[in-house]
Amino acid sequence: MSIQIFDFKGNKVGEEAVPSAFQFDVNRHLIWEVVTAEHANKRQGTHKAKEKGEVSGGGKKPWKQKGTGRARQGSIRAPQWRGGGIVFGPRPRDYRVYVSQKKKRAGMIHILASKIAQKKVVLLDKWEMEKPATAGAYAGFDNILKSAEFYAEYSKGRKLRSKTNDKRRAITVIVADDRKENKLSVKNIPWIQLIHVDRLATMPIFYNHGLIITNDAFKKMTGKLG
Repeated sequence: MSIQIFDFKGNKVGEEAVPSAFQFDVNRHLIWEVVTAEHANKRQGTHKAKEKGEVSGGGKKPWKQKGTGRARQGSIRAPQWRGGGIVFGPRPRDYRVYVSQKKKRAGMIHILASKIAQKKVVLLDKWEMEKPATAGAYAGFDNILKSAEFYAEYSKGRKLRSKTNDKRRAITVIVADDRKENKLSVKNIPWIQLIHVDRLATMPIFYNHGLIITNDAFKKMTGKLG
């Protein structure tokens, strides 16, 4: 098994053998665990609804206890009244789920192995923008996608047109440098998510329709995860 290497014009310039560290039977449950945990850990947990005793007003009894023919009421802020308190409403809580570093690392390895097995990973030989240019970055990544094996699935049911962001699926680009020109070039392209190899997280590499990894980043990633 190998991964195709392209230049920024979309021309195939070679192939890279898949490291043995990414060739195994993928554990789907492990991927589910780490992705679910990362979702939970992003939640603030600050939701809050007021109960009967926390709603302002309602200190006076609406009417006397007996003699009116109506049901007895003690406060207009009781749950059955409009504007009253909420019964069993949301309370502030901590949603964090503990996942060990070892499991997180293993989860990312399994996600990458799954993407490689599905041929949704391509390598970029070199990417160095001389100056910030959104149009140039757009054209380059569009050319790479058209040459990639997963392009048919990427554009399935979608009539993709050049120079438009309509109907584009999310792509994650992993780099090994922090070039300002590269960052600014893709900043306004909504379907490209740029991430540094030293700041890898589960969700960016899982939620996409393909990974474009620079050669340097792939070597570093292989050493770091493999």
